[in-house]
Amino acid sequence: MSTNAQLANQGFDVKLPSPYNEKWRESYRADASESPRMASYQAPGGEAIPFIQKSFRFSGGHSKDTAEYPFGGLWSNEYLNEKPQSLNVEGYLRGPDYIAQRNKLIEALRVPTDDDNPGYIDLPFWGRFPVVIGDNYEVSESVDEQGQCAVSIPFTRAGVSIAERMDALPAEEAQLESAADNLEAAAIDDFASSLPDDKLDAVTLKAGLGQIKNALLSVIGRVQAAQTALNAMTAEVLGIISLVNQAVLLPRQKAKAVFNAAAAIVGGLMEIKNSAALYGRSGKSGASSGGGSSGSDSGDSGGDTSRAGGSASAAPSLPPSDNERNALIMFLSASDYTLPVDAATVRAEATRKAVENLYRTMAFLAAARIIANSDSLTRQRAAGYWRLLERLEGSINLENPAVYAALRDLRIALSRRLSRQGLSAELIRRFSTATPLLYLAYYLGCDEDAIRRLNSIADSFTVEGGVIYV
Repeated sequence: MSTNAQLANQGFDVKLPSPYNEKWRESYRADASESPRMASYQAPGGEAIPFIQKSFRFSGGHSKDTAEYPFGGLWSNEYLNEKPQSLNVEGYLRGPDYIAQRNKLIEALRVPTDDDNPGYIDLPFWGRFPVVIGDNYEVSESVDEQGQCAVSIPFTRAGVSIAERMDALPAEEAQLESAADNLEAAAIDDFASSLPDDKLDAVTLKAGLGQIKNALLSVIGRVQAAQTALNAMTAEVLGIISLVNQAVLLPRQKAKAVFNAAAAIVGGLMEIKNSAALYGRSGKSGASSGGGSSGSDSGDSGGDTSRAGGSASAAPSLPPSDNERNALIMFLSASDYTLPVDAATVRAEATRKAVENLYRTMAFLAAARIIANSDSLTRQRAAGYWRLLERLEGSINLENPAVYAALRDLRIALSRRLSRQGLSAELIRRFSTATPLLYLAYYLGCDEDAIRRLNSIADSFTVEGGVIYV
């Protein structure tokens, strides 16, 4: 189902409201014995304030992309969207008690409006519109027209709130996984199509895949976990070598092996984290050192803001909480990745560029998956990672439309995931003296697990310095 259809199912309809009557006389006055129908404005949760309508202007339009072409190519127009509908109402309040009505109308106009809480303008010839108050409304009086005041009110017709629009999109988890799978498939197809027999250099391909294997093993070398978990990730990476040693050159299968190896590393990190959660807080690991955080990284925008002191109690030997961060930084640094391989021929150069682009695309996909599944992100850290991710994206060759579209969709899905985490709600409080963690959690009104997660606290006894909390 399309997004427009889903929004329609939620009750949003851009069509005009039903008029009181299609004949203007009956719309203006339902019966000859009745008074003329007046216009009115009703604030969210308030009463309708009637006024005399003088004029009404309804405006809309279409957004379009107009491209001009040189050498007599004229131009082309492409429809993009329907512009928001604008409603401008002018009228009067008059009578012996118009001052009271004027003040009521102004108070009604002061009530905030948005798509979730619109006001309603009711017009005799048009019907009832859900509206949002415009930038500047005006109430004017003249000394030679006592007993009345003029009003001029701009409105924008209420649309679809961001929350409703997000709900109308595909499910967050499904969208992210679908975008990731599409990027992998597009990158593999692009790698295979860019290395036909007349452009493929076997020596450079084998050397390049060997270098990718070494880079992935370096990522695993930064991970601390049980030997069985490390062996599983290493075995998948070493599978690249078995393909490299084959006499038949199959670029598609070799590219698939590279993505499988990266997926094994990401899956291993998730399994390590989940296993740690079963046996205790991962933040307790490394507590025997009695120190604080393990330092800062280029994606951390200043590193951790807290440090812990005191001696740690005995704790199980659990994987340190910076496994994801260590692997993530290595994947995000792939924007500068180059193969230390000599390319003396055109074939060798084409093969080298294809292998480099394959590694960068794989690193982007792996980094996006790690960020999406991380539960230790802070606002500053997420901003730093996002900058590095954009830099990595800029280093990827996006001439293939399928790769470009898949990478764009993955970035959008990841952005949605991060926006749902509410990182903007984070606050920072600094403590000049060491403070017990439990008291700190009570004082800040934040769960102690959240404080550990956001600050990478290794010791639960005392905490000092800057503390991030929500």
